[in-house]
Amino acid sequence: MSAINQCNADIELQHIYLEVYSERYSHLRTFLEAYYCYQHGLVTQQGKPDWIQIFNVGKRTVAAAHIQERKLLVREMMMPLSVIIGHFKTLVRDDEATIESIKAIIDDHLEYVIMTRDEHHALIKAGVKETMPASYYQPLHNDYRRVNTRFDAAGITLLMS
Repeated sequence: MSAINQCNADIELQHIYLEVYSERYSHLRTFLEAYYCYQHGLVTQQGKPDWIQIFNVGKRTVAAAHIQERKLLVREMMMPLSVIIGHFKTLVRDDEATIESIKAIIDDHLEYVIMTRDEHHALIKAGVKETMPASYYQPLHNDYRRVNTRFDAAGITLLMS
């Protein structure tokens, strides 16, 4: 990663920290996306975050594997934003919200999946667009902490990397 992208990623991380520390979560999606773009070098010629490039680097579903036309595809966070925010809220509650702890959560959980519009509707229909299935939180279940759980619940298969 170039030095300027690293600097910009650090600035976005500080924005995220300030929002989390202040318990203001409404704009986090924008800051997280910008952070992801800078971290992965997805920037315009002017050095601004370029979310369209996420379509080129995100994990693909089997159905989206050979589709190149962006208008037929949707980008979705691997882990729903509400779950990531839940991790942030736990840090605040436990008075452990630091830039390093927030960065660790982001680096562990922020990834994008590129899927078809039909698959996106399947996520919505299965009720897992903004949440993880209950089995994700149950330690004795096979789906415990499996990030693919919500896609499995919607009948969506991710390509193996």
